[in-house]
Amino acid sequence: MRKMLTVAVREYRAMVATKAFILSLIVMPVLMFGGILALNLMNQLTKSETLRLAIWDPQDLFFSDLQQAAAARQQALEAATAAQAEAQTGTGAGPSAQARANSALADTDRFELIRLEDESLDDQRRLALSAQVQRKELHAFVEIPAAMADWLEQVDAAPTAAAAPSIQFYSESSGLDPARRWIGESLNQLAKNQRFEQLGLSPMQVGVANQPVPVRSLSLVKERSDGTVSSEESRDMMTAMFLPMGIMMMMFMVVMMAAQPMLETVLEEKSLRIAEVLLGSCNPSQLMLGKLLGTVAGSLTIFSFYLLGSVFFAWNQDLLGSVPLWVIPWFFLFQLLAVLFYSSIFMAIGVSVSQLKDAQPMMMPVWMMLMLPLMTWFILVQKPDGPFAFWLSMFPPTSSTVMVLRISTGITVPLWQILLSLVLLLLSTAGVVYVAGRIFRVGLLWQGKTPKMTEMLGWALARD
Repeated sequence: MRKMLTVAVREYRAMVATKAFILSLIVMPVLMFGGILALNLMNQLTKSETLRLAIWDPQDLFFSDLQQAAAARQQALEAATAAQAEAQTGTGAGPSAQARANSALADTDRFELIRLEDESLDDQRRLALSAQVQRKELHAFVEIPAAMADWLEQVDAAPTAAAAPSIQFYSESSGLDPARRWIGESLNQLAKNQRFEQLGLSPMQVGVANQPVPVRSLSLVKERSDGTVSSEESRDMMTAMFLPMGIMMMMFMVVMMAAQPMLETVLEEKSLRIAEVLLGSCNPSQLMLGKLLGTVAGSLTIFSFYLLGSVFFAWNQDLLGSVPLWVIPWFFLFQLLAVLFYSSIFMAIGVSVSQLKDAQPMMMPVWMMLMLPLMTWFILVQKPDGPFAFWLSMFPPTSSTVMVLRISTGITVPLWQILLSLVLLLLSTAGVVYVAGRIFRVGLLWQGKTPKMTEMLGWALARD
């Protein structure tokens, strides 16, 4: 036991007491969630600006109403900016949802509309306006065709009788241009209002008639200890979808950072003949179990770091109430078994080869099993109680991440399913550790060609 613990302490120090380990703790979340972080950073660095839009509307079908809409929008944005400034001077655990909404709204671009007085818009005039856009004097120019007036009056025709004439939006921006989106939404609403008036309908009354009926999502009704019954507000759609994914991604990162180095460490010790020296002080079983214990200790360090970081982030963003903290014990158990499961497999692969390139074909099926939940997470989140999610949560290579994902979605997973998955994973992990130990004992001193899978199976089944 003492020798095994000595190996474990050495393995733990070799794993965590390096600059590469500390750097990987920081870099790994950036690689996994870099898109979200980069988007938030760019939103913070990108300040709002006033975009000048030239509108050619010779019959004034929409321009006056567009100006009023732009003025109303400007007032709303100024109010949001004031609210954001007030929220930044306040105190609290973190920004509220309304404060975050005000912040996003305050960073929205403003629009300044300029009416083109030309009687007609020919190609030469379009060239001149395009040159203004290139010189950044304008953001875009919009051409509302004269045929739009005739189309707006065709209120008695069938909906498919005549297609609406296209409004031309000229700019250098992409199809995701916020000005184009605002122009399109505003013009569509204004066109609807004019057609309502042609039909003798009040746009306000139509708006009241089209007012949606809110559907409030609640959890199931439960009985409290005092005999009363109640139900709590369910999590919003984005939280219910991406929180389980984030938890699963964190498990994947811990397994990858803890198990993958095991292969490289064993392969390095074998190729440099360090393993032969270590075998002079302890037997192969003590060496292997010590390495596994050191890896598990390292994974717990990674787990604690990411867990505390996630809790702090949720607290700072006022999302701690949406995080199911009761998942953490299950998270810990399944994470621990997953690290042991995959570390043993990677150790068996590393000890069987002499070069890293020889290990890559063997690693591919393992990585496919490890990444299967990541590739199917959207289906799993949509139907966490479906047969696909159930069987993946009972399949040991994927059960650790999938079962934790199912629990974190908020559905009621029967306790017998959680315990059955845990028992199956525990038995499978014990079997994998045993088989890996048999392979480790022979492969540690194996030199020459890379053994075939049948040979490795023979090592595992050979009698002592």
